[in-house]
Amino acid sequence: TTRRLVKMEGDCCEESGPTEVNTSTISHLVKVNKDKLTVMYNGKANHRMDVGSVQANRPFSRSSLVGYFEMTVLNAGTRGCMSIGLASSDFKNTGHPGWEPGSYGYHGDDGKKYCHSSRGEPYASKFGSEDVVGCGFNFASREIFFTKNGKSLGVAFINPDDSYFPTVGLHSEGEQIRLNFGEDPQLPFMYPLHLLLREEREKIAATVSNIPMSVMDINQLVANFLRHEGYLESLASFEQCAMLPQGEKKWSSSENEMKRSAIRQLIIQGNMEEAEGTIRERFPSVLEKNLRAKAFINSQKFIEMLLAEQQDDAIMFARENLSKILHESSTDSQMSESGAEEKEGPLRDPEIVSYLQEVIGLLAYEDPASSPLAHLLSSEHRKKVADVVNTAILEQDNVGSRSDLETLLKQLVACQDTLRRMKGGRGPKFVLEEAIRK
Repeated sequence: TTRRLVKMEGDCCEESGPTEVNTSTISHLVKVNKDKLTVMYNGKANHRMDVGSVQANRPFSRSSLVGYFEMTVLNAGTRGCMSIGLASSDFKNTGHPGWEPGSYGYHGDDGKKYCHSSRGEPYASKFGSEDVVGCGFNFASREIFFTKNGKSLGVAFINPDDSYFPTVGLHSEGEQIRLNFGEDPQLPFMYPLHLLLREEREKIAATVSNIPMSVMDINQLVANFLRHEGYLESLASFEQCAMLPQGEKKWSSSENEMKRSAIRQLIIQGNMEEAEGTIRERFPSVLEKNLRAKAFINSQKFIEMLLAEQQDDAIMFARENLSKILHESSTDSQMSESGAEEKEGPLRDPEIVSYLQEVIGLLAYEDPASSPLAHLLSSEHRKKVADVVNTAILEQDNVGSRSDLETLLKQLVACQDTLRRMKGGRGPKFVLEEAIRK
């Protein structure tokens, strides 16, 4: 069922990381330049809580292997009370990172590391003017680490809370720092982050390579897919050839599996009347509650009429059935207590609306088989309808809509997409359908 698997390529979305200071939450004790990267302390620092903290506009991206940023100390001020670290989005801007719950920091005035407390622990040397200090989070090992002038200071914290917003604090007159989130290729990090990333990728690759995967495991995945999709005859032949153990069925009863398989075969054969009858008899809620399945089943009935050259019947069916489903899909009607329709909202399911309009559009052609919509008359389209109905039945029985094999392939696509983005989008895009054909 490559058609449905290929759609997974669009499931991965870009998740952006931090790029600048969030100026909407800054303390009145700091001033941020127009570049939104340079920050100056603007207070008197007379009290302990006269800290001016700033956070990045976004947390580290969870799609990154390692999140990292650096701070260049342009001026350490009168006392060098600066800090760098990570904190949650609700962090108070009147304290240093590490003081508040859900925050972690490395402080320049004493070189200590702080975690959820104003009492620090020995960690590294102090830092001041002209030093470049960095903070990173390794998502693979779940470790927070700090760097100074391009060298790692070692792991500071492990298994932190979900505190991924880069945060810095200033607390003495004259302090000025400049942040670097790695956005400008002309301003590379002082710390060789690329070496750490390469090391982590090699560790992951080694871990994956050492996971045993037997032929039996692969055969079980294939059998799982065939049963999930309702290909019971193919499953029986495969189980016999692969000598799979006859264990308990993972999902519904064998009777339900046989009904799903029968429905698939009827749809592929174009026998929509009998297929619909079996669905109504065995799985009535599929047609009552699943609008997508209802749309595809009725559309295929309409298509089969056109294939049988029953033009008048097809037109009548479209008026009496498809138009109603199109209306159901087009609006999200709100009903009053009396049952009267009060108003219509936005499109409920644009995909179904577009599909139904395309199907009805077959009537516009004297010879639909040679029209731009000819793909709707193909055997491949029948298989697509069978997939939609099979998925609807599985969902009704509280069974996952994806088989284990599909889930594995979805993960493969996500990993390939992530690896490509980590390389800056370089190299050819991974296309699942092409990989399967190879």
